[in-house]
Amino acid sequence: MPPAMPPPLKIQHLRQFLLAADHGSFRLAAEGTFRSQAAVSAAMQDLEQQLGAPLFEPGKRAQLTPLGASVAPLFRELLATHDRVLDAARQFGLGSQGPVSLAVMPSLADEWLPRLLERYARSHPAIRIRAIDEPSQDVHRLVLSGEVQVGVAGQVPRTAEVAFAPVARDAFGLVCRKSHPLARRRGPVPWSALAGERLIGNATFDTLRNRQLGSAIDDPFMVVSNRASLLASVVSGLGVTVLPVLARPAASTGLAFVPLAGPTVERIVGVLSRKEETLLPSVAAMHALALRSLAQFTRRKGAELV
Repeated sequence: MPPAMPPPLKIQHLRQFLLAADHGSFRLAAEGTFRSQAAVSAAMQDLEQQLGAPLFEPGKRAQLTPLGASVAPLFRELLATHDRVLDAARQFGLGSQGPVSLAVMPSLADEWLPRLLERYARSHPAIRIRAIDEPSQDVHRLVLSGEVQVGVAGQVPRTAEVAFAPVARDAFGLVCRKSHPLARRRGPVPWSALAGERLIGNATFDTLRNRQLGSAIDDPFMVVSNRASLLASVVSGLGVTVLPVLARPAASTGLAFVPLAGPTVERIVGVLSRKEETLLPSVAAMHALALRSLAQFTRRKGAELV
């Protein structure tokens, strides 16, 4: 049989030993660890028994033996490592440490995502964040695979492994210059009004294809995936595009947003995470903030909360 393992050294005993060694007093070691002097004396006897030799000279006030002087640096190193590891573990538990990764669909990446990251970084300055923008299908895939911990995307066919918390009911509208004839019409315009327009496609067109909305939607004359370049193309008069309400451009861009109807096409946008998987506190904080922030953004942009 292998020899029995000796009992582990107690961190409290090491702390008391070092206090007694540093101050030359069992009384101060007791006060520093909120124990009685008798309890500290008993702890030192237990420590000496584990090491097999005296740590303090008999009959002298906490004076170290050569063994005590030899092991003191080792105990100090062990105690420092323990305290450092314990503090790091507590920071994980408090949500002050731990990596956070999220994926967001492109229509929210330009305006909403930077605000989310700024708010999170302000309250969690030590957290390392990785954020990417991907189409909704890819956001679901990344959450499912565990490559990201939080996703924000449109709803796609549900899977048993991914939890989807709906936030917004997002409709679509035409984005064009304010001088465009369709921008002067009151109220929504039908999708059929896009026939004959030079339509610039974008990442959200995957949601619109094959819905009998017209050939211009299914086969736009140009596709620009980057939102800034897309809006610049519309501003320059290169064509018009279609975007969801959550991605509608600000009035300062000089562009108009005209709701499209007949039929009204909507998508449900929400926050994703893996089901039956407890999130790190740092990730749970990001998930909760994404829900709140997206709801606030939904109201500001004029979309409907679910």
